[in-house]
Amino acid sequence: MEFEIFTTVPQWFFADSLSERFGYHCFASDVGLVQKTPFSEDLPATIAALDQFQKKAHSQIEDTVEMVRDQKCQLVVCDIAPLGIEAAKTAGLPVVLVENFTWDFIYSGYNGSEPGFDPHIQRLKNIFRQADLHIQAAPVCQLDPSAVQVEPVARPPLTTREDVRKRLGLNLTDRVILVTMGGIEEQYGARQALQQHVDCTFVLPGSADRLLRDQNLILLPHHNDFYHPDLVHASDAVIGKLGYSTVAEVYHAGVPFAYIPRPAFPETPSMAEFALKEMAAMELSYPDFLQGSWGDLPERLLAAPKKQHSSVNGADQIAAIILEKYG
Repeated sequence: MEFEIFTTVPQWFFADSLSERFGYHCFASDVGLVQKTPFSEDLPATIAALDQFQKKAHSQIEDTVEMVRDQKCQLVVCDIAPLGIEAAKTAGLPVVLVENFTWDFIYSGYNGSEPGFDPHIQRLKNIFRQADLHIQAAPVCQLDPSAVQVEPVARPPLTTREDVRKRLGLNLTDRVILVTMGGIEEQYGARQALQQHVDCTFVLPGSADRLLRDQNLILLPHHNDFYHPDLVHASDAVIGKLGYSTVAEVYHAGVPFAYIPRPAFPETPSMAEFALKEMAAMELSYPDFLQGSWGDLPERLLAAPKKQHSSVNGADQIAAIILEKYG
């Protein structure tokens, strides 16, 4: 089995994550949400990008159809990029939609303040309804009773906790907190505040251009030699943005989690509810995160018990469902 991936996500992400053969095609298949920072959306820029994308939709669909036919694709699996569904339908291929939200749901959350989303919401809703198989991965924002429900989807660790810590220069007895923005670079402005918590070590991916050790801080570049799920499983707790990949990886690791919400983002309520109910979770506001006003949060996190869950990964469930239906 081979995979052809059409995306603007960097190729190294898939090279790090996948053991199977895959072809990579740098292709803008979606607009999504334009962000100024990990916690700030640019809604006018998003609407402008959607308008422009829609103007080119016909030619983009034709280009995509040509590519999937050239690659002799037999099935399209779509991670909420509507162009994938449209191209699959035009090419006469079955299409699977995998999501915990769709873009019409997200845009509807901003529609009161930005009516420019109006013409796109119903159009996208109609496109997503065309999927031949609809799979929703917990935590789901808008439950569809007709969809197949699966557990959180996360990349499993590849390296043992002991080996990861050894490479970081840490002992198994060290108290370690991973601070992550879910793959987005972030220059942490509160390093001095973190250094006051002398009894624990903080690992900060995306905060330097090379691996650096600064007292109790370990700074890593954005694309580093450590597989992110390995860092999660090697840590005693995680502080991070309330995004799907981080929530799912921490959920499966079972470690305590301090989440930083995006208050205006429509996904936030369901994600926060899931974290508080299913995980050893607590909230940290973005202003407090930036200023280092964490109080005794690191100590409370490290004192919280792990919350282990079923070993079932939604990724394995999805693979089994697809193979049963199309294999």
